[in-house]
Amino acid sequence: MPRSGESTARPCLTPTDLAGRVAGLAGGERLAVIGLTRDGIGEALAAAEIGRGALLVAAEDPRSSTALVDRLLDDLAELALARWPDWPEGSAPAVSGPWLKAAATLAASGRPPRFRRVARALECAQLLRVVEPDSVILVAEVDPVSPARAAPVIEALEWCAGHGASCILALPAAPPDLPPYDRILYGACTIGRASRPAAERFISARSRAHPASEAERRVEAALAADPELAGLFTGNEIVRVAGHGQQPRVDLVCRAHRIVVEIDGPEHQASPKFAQDRHRDYELLVAGYLVLRLTNDQVTADLQRAIEKIRAVVRLRRPLSSASLPSAGDTTR
Repeated sequence: MPRSGESTARPCLTPTDLAGRVAGLAGGERLAVIGLTRDGIGEALAAAEIGRGALLVAAEDPRSSTALVDRLLDDLAELALARWPDWPEGSAPAVSGPWLKAAATLAASGRPPRFRRVARALECAQLLRVVEPDSVILVAEVDPVSPARAAPVIEALEWCAGHGASCILALPAAPPDLPPYDRILYGACTIGRASRPAAERFISARSRAHPASEAERRVEAALAADPELAGLFTGNEIVRVAGHGQQPRVDLVCRAHRIVVEIDGPEHQASPKFAQDRHRDYELLVAGYLVLRLTNDQVTADLQRAIEKIRAVVRLRRPLSSASLPSAGDTTR
């Protein structure tokens, strides 16, 4: 084990990689994670659907490790009550059946199966098994700045790991390699995130519609108010196409699904605009963009129908389960 003060190269995981590693933790194992809060780890586990239960430990006021363990046992008892009568058969290893019988009696009467006079170790082992047969994952946040606040949390999680829990200690920032942190930093991992393209990191102005186009502004506002389409399109932007000529500026673009929506006034129906538009559609198509053209009159006459056409194109480019979304003509969302 590295001595205090030695620098240690720690594995850098994405939140998805972390979820996979946590899913493989056995009962009694623990892992320190640097770079995520307790809630951040919870979100990563929920998004990955790892197939195991995890409890975000309440440790906002870490007065002592004993108080934290008592609060944790209270929470486990509440969870056990919520799962009654769907408890696994048998009892945890090295725990006799009488506890399970007494706990079932309490749960059947609507009371949490918590026994203050029973040894905490016995209660912990049995409650862990009742709540999650494959071992509950406990996720607690450790203060990376205050050793006094960190020590009770670390002690409580070490105790829980010693009685069969899989434990995650979340450190939002890297702590010093000094007591009490040195007890958990061996084998720790850090969290990194893959860099996203600049277009995904750019936050555009609230409205980019052409100021002279009432139809564009109406469509933009309707898209922003639609639960499914909000945030997908930005307006009045340049789209890069092949060649060295002038790059087209389009009315609305969804870069994530490579869709362009053009809203044409009457001037687009005659030469030379009509021919220019056809060539621009070709350039956008070759660049991978699907172009939908609507007219000002269509938007003015039936705005919702125009939005449904856009929705249908989005679903064409981003197939989704028909069970999770209404049909393209359904406006009841």
